[in-house]
Amino acid sequence: MERKRGKMKVRFFAVALAAMLIALPLAASGQDCSNCDIYRGYITGDMKLWEKGMNDLQQSYNRQPDACTLYNLTEARYGYIGYLPGTDDKSAARPLIDAFEKDLELLATYPEYSAETEAFRISPLGFRMGLNPARAITLGPKALKQLETAMEKGGNSAAVWIEKANSEAHMPAFAGGSKEKAAASFREALRLYEAGSGMSACNWKYLNTMVLLGQLLEKMDDWQGAREAYRRALKRAPDFEWVRDELLPAVEKKIN
Repeated sequence: MERKRGKMKVRFFAVALAAMLIALPLAASGQDCSNCDIYRGYITGDMKLWEKGMNDLQQSYNRQPDACTLYNLTEARYGYIGYLPGTDDKSAARPLIDAFEKDLELLATYPEYSAETEAFRISPLGFRMGLNPARAITLGPKALKQLETAMEKGGNSAAVWIEKANSEAHMPAFAGGSKEKAAASFREALRLYEAGSGMSACNWKYLNTMVLLGQLLEKMDDWQGAREAYRRALKRAPDFEWVRDELLPAVEKKIN
């Protein structure tokens, strides 16, 4: 994320290049306990709401440990870490990454989140590469190996397909990178979201996937496709400020 006009905007980075904020899916269990404060923080760019949502999830999990609550807490912490490199407080990310990894060990004990856990395991590698790009030489191959593990574990998980898309979008062609492949992977993630049932109205991850696709299509000079992705996001969330006020108008200027 980055600061603009006093707000925070979500930004996504490649797993092999920088810290990432990834839209993760409705879990295999079909349960969606998305936190609405985090959702409102996302569509308005208000990180104080995001922080409140994280605190509420932590307190809820402390009172009554539950797989879905832990999953959403881990996911929210992940998003917050992804936002920190865009601020002047990058050092704050390091202890949060350590805490995030501890969350992952707990999440791994819940079999219904096994695919999502494997996808999440890629993120600390990406975060650390974002903080120190020189480490990409050693951490990059580890991240790609973990992606293979995640694909084997959960090829029907949107989380895994989003990780795959991020890798394809940023890897060099000789290593299998392709923006066209990445766009197809993002679309598969969206299909998996929509094939599920019981998705909460406060699920911000689904919106993220549309934004990721739109941004990728912009890089491919597919302005019509990007506009379609952003309009799709606004159809679900008309008050999505970043898309409504910036991303969509910028694309429409390119078309017109």
